[in-house]
Amino acid sequence: MLNFHIIKIDLKNGETRYRTILTKSGKGIKTKTFRRKQDARTWGTRSVLEHQEYDAKGIRPCTIPFDRLADEYMAWWTGKDHDRARLVKWWVDHFNKVILPDITPDEIRLKLKSKRSLAPATYNRHLAVLSSIMDFATRQQEDDRVSEQYIDENPCKKVRSLTLDNKVVRYLSDEEKPRLIRAAQVIGGKFYLKVLMALTTGMRKGELDKLRWCDIDFDKGLALLADTKNGQPRHTPIPSVTIEEMKKFREVGGSLLFPSPANPDKPFDFRKQWAACLKAAKIENFRWHDLRHDTASTLARAGRTLKEIAEILGHKSLISTDRYAHLCTEHKSTILNETMNKAFNLGV
Repeated sequence: MLNFHIIKIDLKNGETRYRTILTKSGKGIKTKTFRRKQDARTWGTRSVLEHQEYDAKGIRPCTIPFDRLADEYMAWWTGKDHDRARLVKWWVDHFNKVILPDITPDEIRLKLKSKRSLAPATYNRHLAVLSSIMDFATRQQEDDRVSEQYIDENPCKKVRSLTLDNKVVRYLSDEEKPRLIRAAQVIGGKFYLKVLMALTTGMRKGELDKLRWCDIDFDKGLALLADTKNGQPRHTPIPSVTIEEMKKFREVGGSLLFPSPANPDKPFDFRKQWAACLKAAKIENFRWHDLRHDTASTLARAGRTLKEIAEILGHKSLISTDRYAHLCTEHKSTILNETMNKAFNLGV
């Protein structure tokens, strides 16, 4: 039979904690520590009642640890997100041997607390990956072929994501862009080529990382992107200024454009070079992905339509491109003002 008792713990800083110890046949099987004694008693009582309910129904309580669930999830998952494994590992590092019923909304919020100071998208992405893992656990619970007990509900559903403001677009000013390009040129090599390609084509970092020399049509100035975020291949035009720089490194065959020196089958991220480039150019609050925003913003300010911008960036719909609409409007306003002021110059 399951029982519990609570012990008081006096910390060196003068604070007090209360530890609930679950016991079975006189042997401690699980503990949890709380700031308030009432919380410790509530958890102990609930644990005993849940155990009794499982016994009455002939159900074995869930004893699956999170690290095992994460392994099962990664073996099952077939998506294309190149960052998924890293995010899953982040959660494994934080929950590790914690059994699934103990991963509560409060525990999730606590683990995510360090991410609240970062961009809302970063916080939401971590939450979304954990939610996907826990959804997998509920599917296992619903599968009649699985005899073990998982969980009935996804605790992430009770954790709010942060509000995103996708209308805010960070792009380079007329003063920042020359500084960034000069700083990248000083670093040189393939780092400068990668920056130039990002600025002039709008390709995502993941698309650039997967690009191989056999994907480049130098005669037509095109790059074939076979594996894109939206799952559809597309041809991306490459302007001549970038093609000329690419010719300096041109190779024959299927090797990556930006391979890692340690492993040519993996891309090199140029993380240190990027940080050094931004510092040298004295540019703040600018991410690599913002290079893609700058491409779109440059096209919008040059008078290109949202449809044209969407086709170049590979957006499935104009909803994603709509964030640049105000730049197109500003350009139209400039044209209208210049034209009408000239046409109606009455010499007043």
